[in-house]
Amino acid sequence: MKFSKLTFKLFMLSSIFSFFSCSNGPKENNVSVTELHEILANEAVTVLDVRTPEEIAQGKITTNALEADFFEDNFIDEATSKISKDETIYVYCKGGRRSAKAVVKLRELGYTKTFNVEGGIKAWKAESYEVE
Repeated sequence: MKFSKLTFKLFMLSSIFSFFSCSNGPKENNVSVTELHEILANEAVTVLDVRTPEEIAQGKITTNALEADFFEDNFIDEATSKISKDETIYVYCKGGRRSAKAVVKLRELGYTKTFNVEGGIKAWKAESYEVE
């Protein structure tokens, strides 16, 4: 099958937009930093930080956040060893992309109550919430 130059260009543009889109999972998998801030003020919940150790050294949303570096080869094993499938888990990173991907992976493994914190710690700081 032959493609015209225009068809090929449209296909490539579509692919590029898909690759760089901000949405890495369904919106129902997301919570805002404002929602997480309210949740943390009222209940003890599980928070998973998927940033690198260097990023974590700059502060966390909560000191109780579990840690698993998304870029490590053993990320899934590391994350799943710290959480159970029946708990509600809020996942964050620097800007929300890694955590969105992590949520998709975890949900595929049966962690159905796993949520991405939209905007990550950057959005948290933008709201002037305390970093621990």
